[in-house]
Formats: sequence, C-alpha cells, structure tokens
Amino acid sequence: MSAASLDDALQDLSEAAGRRLVVVDWTMAVVGYSIHENEADRLRLSVLLAHAGGWTPPPAAATSDDVYAVFPQVGRCLLIPLTDHRRLVGYLLCVVDDDPLDDAQLQTLRHGAAGLGVLLSLRLLYDEHDRSRARELLIKVIGDDPVQRRAAAEALIAERHIGAAAQYSAVAIEGDPRPGHSPDSSALAVWTTLDFVARSSTASVVGSTLDDGTGILIFPRPVVTDRLARILDDMDVGDVRAGIGPVVGRLEEIHQSVTLARRALRANWLAPADHGRALTSDDAGLDGLLALLPIEQLTVDDLPRSVQTLLAADLSSDIVATLQAYLDCGGDAARTARTLTIQRSTLYYRLGRVRSALDRDLSDGRLRAELQLGLRLHGMQQDWSTR
Repeated sequence: MSAASLDDALQDLSEAAGRRLVVVDWTMAVVGYSIHENEADRLRLSVLLAHAGGWTPPPAAATSDDVYAVFPQVGRCLLIPLTDHRRLVGYLLCVVDDDPLDDAQLQTLRHGAAGLGVLLSLRLLYDEHDRSRARELLIKVIGDDPVQRRAAAEALIAERHIGAAAQYSAVAIEGDPRPGHSPDSSALAVWTTLDFVARSSTASVVGSTLDDGTGILIFPRPVVTDRLARILDDMDVGDVRAGIGPVVGRLEEIHQSVTLARRALRANWLAPADHGRALTSDDAGLDGLLALLPIEQLTVDDLPRSVQTLLAADLSSDIVATLQAYLDCGGDAARTARTLTIQRSTLYYRLGRVRSALDRDLSDGRLRAELQLGLRLHGMQQDWSTR
C-alpha cells in the first residue's frame, strides 16, 4: 500500500464502523479524516483542524491503551494509538460525546487501527521529505546565485510544490523578533497558513522557515492583505505579523519580493501600533526605509541635534504629540487643531513652547523634516525597548 491509501483506508474503516473518523499525528495535528456529512460533524472537524497541533497529546502516549480525552467545542473523544510496529505515530480519533460506541464498533476501530499506523508513518515520512525538499528549493530560489534561482524555480514548479502562474508574491512572517522571545510562533504561523490555504483553496503555496526563524511563504498570485491579516488573527499563535512583497512576473524573480516583504515585516514590528497584522511594502512607506537602519543599536546621541535639544527640554507628552501632529499635517495649523480637537490658541501655545526650546523657526522646511524623521526614529527606539 502507498501512503496515499491512508485516506482510502480511513474512509473504508469509517463506513465499516458507521462513525466519522479523524487521524492525527503524535502532536495532535490533523493528518486525515473521513467524510463528515452532517453540520454538527463538520463543525467539530473544523475545530479540530483549526487547533491542529495546538492540543497536548494524551498522557498515555507511550502505551498501546485507548485513551479518552475531552476537547473544547468537540467533546469527549476516543483516541486509539497508532503505531508503525516500533513507535507511536498518532491516534485514530472518534467523537463519542453524544453517541457512545457499542462493542462491535469499538472492535472494528481497534482492528482497523492496526493497519492505519503503518500508513500514517509512510504519510508522515513522505510529507517530511516533501517539506525538506521544498525548503531546500525555496532557500535556493531566494538566494544570491541567479543560476541556482532559475533551476530552483523550475524544480518548484516541475515537482508541483507550487503552481505555474503569471504572478508570484512573497510573504514574510515572524513572531516578536526582540531578544528573549521565542521564534516558535513563526514556524507555527507558516504551517498553519499553509494548512489553511490547502483546506480552503486549490492553490499550491510553498513555505518554510529560514535559519533566523523568519517564515517565508510564496503565493502564485497577489496576496490579499486583509485576508492574510484575518488568517493571522484567527490563528492561536500569539502576536505574529507579516510583511507582503510586491508581485513579480517570474518565480525566479521572487527573491526581489522576499527582500521587500522582509523589509515590510521589520517595519511592521518597529511600529506595531501604526500598522496592522499584515503590511505591504508599498504601505510601509518611510518606515520601510527606516527599517534598513540598525534602530535597536541607535541611541539618542545618534538623532539629529534639533531632536536631541527637543528631548532634553523635557516638554510634556502633549506638547511633543502636538508637534508631531503639526508636522504630519504639513504645518497646517487649522488642520492640526481639527485633528487634535483643540482650540487654535492651545495649538499656538504648545508650538510656542517648542520654538522656545529649539530657538528655531518651525516654518523652516528642513527643520520640520528633521524633526519629523528624528521623532519617528525615537518613537521606534522607545517602542522596541519597552514593548
């Protein structure tokens, strides 16, 4: 039997036992499932799929005994261990919350489970081989060698890791990148996104995590920002953010999209309060340029002298915020007052405090640009160190 026959064997067993069945691996990630016909069954299946790999395996993982466990929104489930005659590889799961098994059904499931373990082991082996191969090609297609990029692009399409298309775009995904934060959420986000795409469309998307923990996904089409943001919001993987690169016409050019996707991702994390879960390289704007700087290593002494003087004056947060709004409004006093919902006299008073501290004229365009950029950098520095 081939690994592909796991699905057929599972469906045959489902029909023989008269129960809806799910196969999960040893991490509790869903690997296969039988046809779920009614709405209640499909709802429970959707919960299992949504939490794939997110539940703790039963404590009897090292034994061959059946295990009962209760999962939120699913109910009480029977889990029959699946082995490949050497080790545990997963479980055959059957919901029994509102419909207990009779003895004949239980014996049918136990008998069928004996063969499913080997098929599951083969499936996992092939899946791991495919993931390893896809990662190898992905790293080459985004690398520096143009010859390797071309060959990897051809192999990715020929081996059906990704579909042939007229447009490709890249996404970079990462959990909190600050030191001391776990990179595991990036890998989980990549695999959860891949699983979502596989279950919700016919698109073939390739993805993996790089050695630095950043997740990279390549789509054979433009990426819809709002849709990706919803996927990340719905996943139980913590605060994960994404950067989206521009569309390219050929897969061998995807490294360009990856570069800008990673820049947008960094910009997103440098100013998370100003951006959503997913940020395109176009929408990153000036933050995308600032993301090229080693902001984590900069200090106040690296900021323009005017900004240092302003910060040293220890003005109130309201005054500094008013200055930032004034700069963002292009020096338009009326618009600034409306934006802040303050009186024009209050605005002029606060700007007067700024002028006194700087001993400079705020009508100077170069000074305004210097202050706007410097305060933005300072805000990113503060956010990075205190978030």
